[in-house]
Parts: sequence; C-alpha cells; structure tokens
Amino acid sequence: MITQKANLINVIKNIYFTKNEPVSVVHFVTNRCNARCSFCFIDFDNPKTFEGELSLDEIDLLTKNLGSSLLNVNLTGGEPFARKDLTEIAKLYLKNTTAQSIYITTNASLPDRIEKFARDISSFSPSTELSFQISIDDVPEKHNKVRKIKNLFNNCIDSYRLLKKISTKINPVVSITVTHENCDNIKNIFDYLYNKCEIDAIKCCIVRDEGVYKTPEEKRKKIFEAYNWLTETLKDKIQDKKVLNYNKSIQGKLHKKKDIISWDMVKEMYLKPKYISPCHAASLFGIITADGKVYPCEILEDKLLGDLREHKMSFMNIWKSKKTKETKDFILKSKCNCTYECALTYNILGNYRYQPKLFSSLFNLD
Repeated sequence: MITQKANLINVIKNIYFTKNEPVSVVHFVTNRCNARCSFCFIDFDNPKTFEGELSLDEIDLLTKNLGSSLLNVNLTGGEPFARKDLTEIAKLYLKNTTAQSIYITTNASLPDRIEKFARDISSFSPSTELSFQISIDDVPEKHNKVRKIKNLFNNCIDSYRLLKKISTKINPVVSITVTHENCDNIKNIFDYLYNKCEIDAIKCCIVRDEGVYKTPEEKRKKIFEAYNWLTETLKDKIQDKKVLNYNKSIQGKLHKKKDIISWDMVKEMYLKPKYISPCHAASLFGIITADGKVYPCEILEDKLLGDLREHKMSFMNIWKSKKTKETKDFILKSKCNCTYECALTYNILGNYRYQPKLFSSLFNLD
C-alpha cells in the first residue's frame, strides 16, 4: 500500500490539486551535535543555538495537528541521537499522525542508541518503514578528522551492519556529501566503501550554501565534477542491482527513480542556478526547527512562517496562515530554485511532468 493510515484519495487530492497539507516534514529535534564538520550550517559558536528545544509535551501537541496527509517525517539535527528521548519523539509521530515512514539522518557515532531505537520502534510499529541515512564523507582517518570524532568511521560501519540484521523494514544507507574537502578523492572514497567495506546501499548529496557555511568558489567546479562522477557511478550500480538503496515495494521503486531524477536536476542547477519546475515548499513540505520555528525549507532562512509556541503548538494554524500563503506565492512567482534534495523529492512527487517516469519505474520499463 502507498498509504496505510492516511486516506489515499485525500492524499492524492492534496498532492496534485489542493497542496495545502504537508506530506513530509523535517524536524530538527536538536541542534546539539558531538561532531564539528566544517561544512555544517549550524552556528555552534552562538550559545543561543542550543536553547529552547521542544519538550515531549510540546511535541505531543505538535504531532496532533499536522493534517491528514503526512506520510513521512525526517528526524534530524544536529545529531538526533543526542536526544535521549528520540524514541519517545518518534512514537508520538507514529501515534498521533498518519506518518508511515520515519527517516533519520545521523552521524552514527552512537551505535548502541541507534540499535535500541530501531528495535524499539520496530516493536512499537512493525509496519513502519525506518530509514537511516548514515553520513560518511571520506576514508576512515580523514572522515574522523573532518567530523572531529575519534573512531567515528568504525561506528558508522558498525551501525550500518547492526541495522541490516534487524528487519526488512529497516533500511540503512550510507550517504556521501560531496564537499570542498573530499571532491578530489571521491573515487577512492566510493571504492573504499563499496569494495573494502562491502556497503551495498549508497546515496550522495552535494554541499550547499546554508547558514554559516559558504562553498569556496574555487572548489565549486571540482565539487560538481565529483558529484557528477559519483551519481553516474551509482546509477550504473543501481541499474545492475549492485547498489540496493530501497526494498522492492511500490514505495521503494518510486524512491529509486526519484533519486535519479533528483540527481539530474541538481546537476542541471548547481553551477548556474536554474528554474526547472515549481517548488512545493510551504505546500507539501516544511521545516520545524529545534525551538519550534516553522519554515518552508532550509534555504529560505528569511521566510519564517511562524513560531509554534505562539500558536499553541498548532502546525496547521501556521500552515494555513496568510504569511504561509504569501510565502507560497513568492516561491511560485519568483520561480524559486535550489539543490536542496529533501524539497526536490516532493517537487518531483507533486509535479505532473515527472509522473510518467515514476509510473514506468513500477514496471521496470526504463
């Protein structure tokens, strides 16, 4: 089933016609992190960065007002497992919303917490799809140095292998962020992960200007070339079924094709910003910060839609507000565009032009 808890007709109506409820949200549950990556957008030098995390009681109220079309929630940070109550947060989303999948973005520095979370959530909701995006950006010593955590690489591999053994509903994948620090070595990094570590689920994304991070201009072309090589290599491996990022479900097939469309879109826009198709941020997709601010996406940092605490934790009050309507109009009229992969996912899903490719993927026609 494409939808389990949500009404399929309502979801289709929302995605293709009304576009007035989120299908997915990214919730930054914390800004705390034990890593200090040079390309991170979080301002760790500002003490206010760590203030005001939403409590469990507040998240309980939030999750009771996310509409009737929510299919996925991405719990991220910071490092989400820095919150010892992450399991309880996930359970609130599963209990109070129509979400049927949870996506965790993690540096995998805490394998014991990760394994316990996966087992607890699998027991609590056996039908829920759990995806773990494990960040690995270089070979062992360099990865540990870049992220500034001792033995991090080994913890990542341990986490990946532990998750693989738990359930077919649990999908760990290694994600390589192509940056100014690893773009000259991307072939060796992929070879090490794929051949030496025998990782058979690998994705990638490209570093973007956000928050306090700005890409060095002299490295931009090299970053693009590395990303292009890596995505083309992954396409070949996926085609040959040597890289398996998803299961064989309907959702898995759709997501596999979506990734390939998204990679091509990013490459078309990266060196020279270009409008390709309408963005559905603030319509089908949104961001919740650790302290309860709601934004259309990570990129539009000047487009605050509202503060949940000022709206009695009612997300939909903010989502249906005049401010959000004005922001949606701005996004469409200005032909807003970027390489933010999370937003691209729902731009692809909600755009008619991509439906033939997505539909054909269900029958392996291309």
